[in-house]
Amino acid sequence: MDSEMPESGLDVAALLARVDGLRQRAQRVRDINDIKRLQRAYGYYVDEALWDEVTALFTDDATVEFARDGLYRGKERIREYLYRLGGNMNGLSEGQLNEHFQLMPVVTLAEDGMSAKGRWRAVILNGELGEYGLWGEGPYENEYVKEDGVWKISKVRWYQTIMVPYEGAWGMNEDVNQGIYVSPEFPPDEPQTDDYGSWPETFLPPFHFDNPVGRYQPDNGNAGEDE
Repeated sequence: MDSEMPESGLDVAALLARVDGLRQRAQRVRDINDIKRLQRAYGYYVDEALWDEVTALFTDDATVEFARDGLYRGKERIREYLYRLGGNMNGLSEGQLNEHFQLMPVVTLAEDGMSAKGRWRAVILNGELGEYGLWGEGPYENEYVKEDGVWKISKVRWYQTIMVPYEGAWGMNEDVNQGIYVSPEFPPDEPQTDDYGSWPETFLPPFHFDNPVGRYQPDNGNAGEDE
């Protein structure tokens, strides 16, 4: 009987370790799902030009950089930047379209579960009835942090691949704005962080994640989990 006690003790220890591992795994899945929900909410609020709702998703020291407009830092600067993008209006005007589809998520959670990175792709339909229509597209490389149990966006970096007229689309048109929106009238806190131009110039924003099957492993020091 005594000889069975150590084995029984080991079985219990192994079971507890397995339960703890499953608990940690479940928490990581919840965190990744929360981050996806956060980013999708961002997209829906942008669709409707609800700039205060968008701003509420950020940390106090967050940064935003769209296309080639430069970097804006902190909630108040981000809020003003977003309002200027929206023509100093909160909400859409009659006949305005501003759809931003948030697609192809790759979310990488840090080992400590307190921060993450995410790559997404935005497909944009923008325009105003009787005035103009635009196609837009480009990837995000974003960052997130967990504050008091709540995930928030700490960095938005959107790379504009194209922003071209609907008529003829990218096959017949160059970018309508060269990726510059309001920065000439509302200077950024820091200049553009990546040296790239506008369509038809092409640029591959670096991936924050490793190739999941190992064919290509960029030396970016990433440690985490892709979902």
